[in-house]
Amino acid sequence: HKVLLMALPVACAAMVLFKLRWRINLLALEEKDARGLGVAVTGLRRGVLVCCAVLVAAQVAVSGSIAWVGLVIPHLARLLAGADHRRLLPTAFWLGGGFMIVVDDLARTLIQAEIPIGIITALLGAPLFTWLLVQSRRTGAR
Repeated sequence: HKVLLMALPVACAAMVLFKLRWRINLLALEEKDARGLGVAVTGLRRGVLVCCAVLVAAQVAVSGSIAWVGLVIPHLARLLAGADHRRLLPTAFWLGGGFMIVVDDLARTLIQAEIPIGIITALLGAPLFTWLLVQSRRTGAR
């Protein structure tokens, strides 16, 4: 029942972000350059912020806060897909969903008693985030 309540706002916000993904790339430019290309920078920033807030609020309301996923998965997706949001957003979406399915499965099957999912994500997320930091320093990425 909770998933159905979450589905509509998440689907709407995700569709808006997916539709705007090429414009989000233009936010990396200087503001005057983005405006010169016809982007309403302030409106786009607000729209992206609202969509992200809706996505996070709906998901946290249903599943609670799950440590490390929101920090590690976007960085890993950027490493795999690059900085172009046309590829980055779908990659982060599928990678995050896949990661959560694997972690949930591990939490339910590793031992007889179900392990809290936050413990599994912390055990996987902290070393993975450390590795990502080392990789970014090694390659000079921001």
